[in-house]
Amino acid sequence: MVKKRDSFKLTVSHYKILQTIKELNDSHLYPTARGVNNILMGKPDKETKIYSHLKTYGTLISFPGRKLCSYILNMTRRNYLGYIYDKKSDGMYLRITEKGEGELIHYEKRHKTSYRKKEPHHKPEIVEIK
Repeated sequence: MVKKRDSFKLTVSHYKILQTIKELNDSHLYPTARGVNNILMGKPDKETKIYSHLKTYGTLISFPGRKLCSYILNMTRRNYLGYIYDKKSDGMYLRITEKGEGELIHYEKRHKTSYRKKEPHHKPEIVEIK
């Protein structure tokens, strides 16, 4: 039996997800995938805006929610992320694992980690062209 080689490689987007979850976990806060998505998109709602101080807030504005969920699922399967249960809300929330933290530390040693905030592009629907 030939063992299939795993070709999974973390991208900058994966590291932004890990960084977001780590920063929240360091403050004893545990997000859902939607919460991570809202932070990365820089959503200006009441619940999300209080996390605008995070390094990754508003750095993935055009990232579809389904793609983010797929990334989180893949990182969970490969043990970069895990879940923690909250009795009060009866829900499962994301936490970074030791493997995920180690990978993030290794990445930060090799790369500059000041993520650039992005603004949504507002293209006009009607323009005058002469």
